[in-house]
Amino acid sequence: DPSQLKVVEDLAQTLYTSADTAARNDAQSRLLSLQTSSSSIPTCQYILESSSHQYALLVASNSLTRLITTHWNSFSTDQRVQIRNYVLTYLANNPTLPHFISQQLIVLVCRITKLGWFDSEEHRKLTEELTKFLVASGEHCVLGLRVLNGLVEEVNIPTNGRTLTQHRKTAVSFRDQSLLKSFQIGVTTLTQLRSNSIQSPPQILEQLTLNSLTLLVRCL
Repeated sequence: DPSQLKVVEDLAQTLYTSADTAARNDAQSRLLSLQTSSSSIPTCQYILESSSHQYALLVASNSLTRLITTHWNSFSTDQRVQIRNYVLTYLANNPTLPHFISQQLIVLVCRITKLGWFDSEEHRKLTEELTKFLVASGEHCVLGLRVLNGLVEEVNIPTNGRTLTQHRKTAVSFRDQSLLKSFQIGVTTLTQLRSNSIQSPPQILEQLTLNSLTLLVRCL
């Protein structure tokens, strides 16, 4: 609904830019309704697809991550995979999103992948799926490396509601199945950069170098 979308955009603008504390608190309270039930997921997706308002996109991204984390058991295995693939496709279709929005969506992809690691083989194949990003444009390659960085970081951070045993089991499985592949991707990208085989603007090449080096350090 366009009128409801405008309400969300106005509230998001108030939340992140208003100097009025009472107005910010009111906006936050009203926007939190997007995080109370898994039934809000279609609304968040509608915001992502229909709005160009940066703060509204951030609200939708944050809400999706919170919904998935707190209502994990409300989703079937197929629904979890579908939501993850939806976000990956959204990132692929919008490679130049502002960093603070794409970063929240990357957190969401990595959170779903970690929590669903043993639910579906598709989650365990994320590293291979990201090769589609790595062989596309320079912006897509940066995104792919950022997702890999996020995944290596995410699997090493315990999540509320999950036991330490579950966390360790996932971390060990990721280490055995995907960590070496992630490291090799970082090495390959740096090798390509050194040989000047990646043709992109200087700022993209700088981001590729930084994200590749960060990935190597995280994998060690």
